[in-house]
Amino acid sequence: MILTRSFLFAAACALPLSIAACSSNDKKTADVDAGQVAPEGTHYQYVVDQALVPVNPNQELSYGLDLGSSTSSKPDGSVDNQLAPVFTLLSGYNFPIQPTITQAVDRGSILLLADLQTTDLATAAAAGLSVKIGENPQPAACSSATDTTCRHHLDGSGRFSVAASSPANTIVTGTIAGGTFTGGPGNLTLQIALGSTNPITLNLVNARVKASQISATEMTAIIGGAVLETEFNTSVIPALAAQIAPILQRDCADLTSPPTCGCASGTTGALLISILDTTHDCAISPAELGPSSIVGNALQPDVCSTASCSAADALSIGIKVHAVKATF
Repeated sequence: MILTRSFLFAAACALPLSIAACSSNDKKTADVDAGQVAPEGTHYQYVVDQALVPVNPNQELSYGLDLGSSTSSKPDGSVDNQLAPVFTLLSGYNFPIQPTITQAVDRGSILLLADLQTTDLATAAAAGLSVKIGENPQPAACSSATDTTCRHHLDGSGRFSVAASSPANTIVTGTIAGGTFTGGPGNLTLQIALGSTNPITLNLVNARVKASQISATEMTAIIGGAVLETEFNTSVIPALAAQIAPILQRDCADLTSPPTCGCASGTTGALLISILDTTHDCAISPAELGPSSIVGNALQPDVCSTASCSAADALSIGIKVHAVKATF
């Protein structure tokens, strides 16, 4: 469930996340949950050309989906987007969350491919949406090293390969009614960017999708899912720490002189050092971002990844994406 505003002070000390994930608590969701369906029909292929993370309270709700409660993965009637207030608050501190992910998509650092299988784009009883990690865009994202716009692979005629590292069997199934696809639960994969445009893969469990404006050439979707706490702590946190180091080297002239570490006033590095460098050594380790840190306290699990839990074991995330026609 969405964090209350009493969490905001703690969230101010949260890690600098940027993403490469409209409630679904209606009858359509209940119908999908009654049993998985086998998708039928034509495969429509897309590439994500825009990925949006919530940067204000309204988007915290509209970019999230109902993923269940802390004790069950069954929808409970409330939107879940645990990471949303972190994005919102850091954006308020002028941390470039959305610009970073936009740049990652524009330059092809993040390549998300979507495959929608359905007999009809307006009404279908058995449809499925899978997400894959792409590579080798043709044309290339940028025409040259000096190309500052890029996005050439996102013109609706791009061709891609599916990366060998792309997880298999990442799909949600459901129905299409009134031109809206409602699917899940299932497993999906997202790429996000944390602190830099280098992508990090998130494996979402109990994932759900609500897609609209569906045509053969484009689609808009809300993607929500849960990241297991174990994966978040063992994969995301170390990757973030590794990506913070170059930011500190860029913005801080003397990383041997705490507490200011020579960071230029107003830079991202100065903000990170002031918030996260609890050991005052001009570096930010995984431990300073982990479960025992103030960051860990701000990012507690909120949803259950299975039918029943004694306590929440995953963190919910929801984003909005737009995709255009592609071939892969």
